[in-house]
Amino acid sequence: MNDPRILGPIPTPPAQRWKEFRLLYLPRAMFLVGVVAAAWLWSNWVAPATLVAEADFTHVEVRAPQAGMLVGLKIEVLQTVKAGDVIGQVASANPRVLDATLAVIKADIGMLNASLAGVTDAQRVTIALERMQLDWMNHRVELASLRGRLQQAEADLTRGTPLYAAAMITEEAYEQMKITRDSLTAQVEEQSKLVAYLEPLVKTLATPEAQAAALSPDAALASGIKLQEAKLQLAEAQLNPLPLVAPMSGIIALQLRRTGETVVAGEPVLRISATKPERLVGFLQQPIPFEPKVGMSAEIRTRTLHRHIAATKILQVGPAMEPILPTLIAAMRLPTSPAPESGLRVEFALPQGLTLVPGEHVDVVIH
Repeated sequence: MNDPRILGPIPTPPAQRWKEFRLLYLPRAMFLVGVVAAAWLWSNWVAPATLVAEADFTHVEVRAPQAGMLVGLKIEVLQTVKAGDVIGQVASANPRVLDATLAVIKADIGMLNASLAGVTDAQRVTIALERMQLDWMNHRVELASLRGRLQQAEADLTRGTPLYAAAMITEEAYEQMKITRDSLTAQVEEQSKLVAYLEPLVKTLATPEAQAAALSPDAALASGIKLQEAKLQLAEAQLNPLPLVAPMSGIIALQLRRTGETVVAGEPVLRISATKPERLVGFLQQPIPFEPKVGMSAEIRTRTLHRHIAATKILQVGPAMEPILPTLIAAMRLPTSPAPESGLRVEFALPQGLTLVPGEHVDVVIH
């Protein structure tokens, strides 16, 4: 028989049970989850790297092959070029110096022409041949002079185009530059046609058979013609600009000179950088924990938001300690000091399928 005075167990409300779990068991569970997560992150993401490496890439400087003025340099920074592309030219001759040189040659040719007066009938044939040669040289002198002026006009127009776009010169001045360039272009074309027409005739008459049949009795006159021919060939060679050729494919990373500027032989004009890295370069600091050897396996870990991991191996190991690259010193958060930090260079193969930007830093773990 049940005693009505004995009360049954009082049920615990769910809110009370949740409060008990939240205060007693949830902190312990979260602590255990945090420990496991920290261990996993440390082993997979935050494990200390053996060294920091940099995606090394190639860059070359395009230098002026001779002293002169840059012409036809129509490239911009970050523009893509291919190996062998002509990206500009260097005109060695100063237009004023060239004009003075051609004027001297023209005066000498005129003096030679004057010396041909008063010859006998027996010398008419020989003199006619030499006079034709002198006339052809005169036309070549005029053509060289026009080409020099055309180069200067094109350089002036190239410099004036951005100035006109920025409203720094008047429209009349800009149109005058274009008219001057077009006029000189037409003159060069006509003079080139005339020189090309006379060239086969003069060369035919200058064959050894023709020279033997019509040898000038005046050896000094013949020597003078040869001298002026040599001077004219030198002036024509100086007039032809030497090309600036891209030695490798890549992008224009730096432009140091522009069209119209004067450069000296060997002066850098621009820099071309490769678009893809070739290898990874890192440095082991002292004390060196182990002796790295070629062929040892390593693990690459990128520093991107979504970290990528790839396997690689050591390609080369430096023979001696050398200064660490300044970019790597900054990446390793090393303090700056007057004395450069030294390390042992280690080069790694670029893993297949891992896309890295030239100059990008990665963490390397050597196994």
